[in-house]
Amino acid sequence: MKLYHATTQKKAKRYRESGKIHSPVRGFTTEKAAMAWAMKVGRTVIIEFDANKPYKLPDHHNIFGEAWWNDGDVVTYHCSFSAHGDA
Repeated sequence: MKLYHATTQKKAKRYRESGKIHSPVRGFTTEKAAMAWAMKVGRTVIIEFDANKPYKLPDHHNIFGEAWWNDGDVVTYHCSFSAHGDA
């Protein structure tokens, strides 16, 4: 399942340095849903990843997509959007 994770520029840098996003990794089913959440909570980077152990979250959904979390670290991902250019 493909998910989109909203994060900060500072955390995105830590992900690059460590080579992974530590579990649990929350994400939305659409990039638009992740962007709507990011705008609401002040995050500026959207990361796309394939969730191998997804579980649906009971909250955090919006009209653009569903929220899920992945049980396990994410080691393969890419930045699909950054308000700063290069995340």
